[in-house]
Amino acid sequence: MTRGALVAAGLVRHEAGGAVWFEGGKPDGDPVVLVHGVNDQAGTWFTIVPALAATHRLIIPDLAGHGESAPREGLLPMSLLLAELERVIGDTPGITLVGNSLGGWLSMLYTFEHPSQVKRLVLESAGGLSRPFSSLVVATNRDEALSVIRAVHGPAFDPPEWAIDALIARAAGSPLQRIIGADAMHVDARLHEITAPTTILWGADDGVLSREYGEALRDAIPNTTFHVIEKAAHIPHIQNPKRVLACLSSIL
Repeated sequence: MTRGALVAAGLVRHEAGGAVWFEGGKPDGDPVVLVHGVNDQAGTWFTIVPALAATHRLIIPDLAGHGESAPREGLLPMSLLLAELERVIGDTPGITLVGNSLGGWLSMLYTFEHPSQVKRLVLESAGGLSRPFSSLVVATNRDEALSVIRAVHGPAFDPPEWAIDALIARAAGSPLQRIIGADAMHVDARLHEITAPTTILWGADDGVLSREYGEALRDAIPNTTFHVIEKAAHIPHIQNPKRVLACLSSIL
């Protein structure tokens, strides 16, 4: 459904060399790259794509090992995820990178390597620091699954049983598990290198990465603004898309 919504908004699915991405929107609009989080896929952005596609050119990848992008097995080192993101973006100039969670981490890594291409950086509940999560991220039983889901979606979220079962079933072999143990490439020591204007969006109820985590990013990155998104947890563009769109509209 979510991927179909991207197509309905006028985006076209592309595939090359095992990488899958969606592209479209206003042909002469400023380019915006939307980078999803771990265990997610390009369709996650369906809540904000129709509005953004009316004014901007959009590039939305399935990260390596996620969605329909290869590889289907084996470790997913950050170096591979970054290389595949670089391949999809190519030499597109003047991009705004919007990254959620893992996508924010990769967006920072991309900005380190391609500072002249990045016009703006938007970090939505972004990871990348060498500090622990605030919650479990892998579940092997029902109680753990409920804890993980509520960390992602908020403490009052009441998940359907199928979501709990699906999370437990993915305890082995998920993209997250394939990333754990590979090259971490933490960003702490390089945050001062980011010169692009940066906006940080943080869910008020994020149980995966605390507000203090987001504030640590804010304090280390020059020229940064910080917005707390109420009625949202770890995926604000899903949980409060109107507020996220309002923040994006003010800077794009």
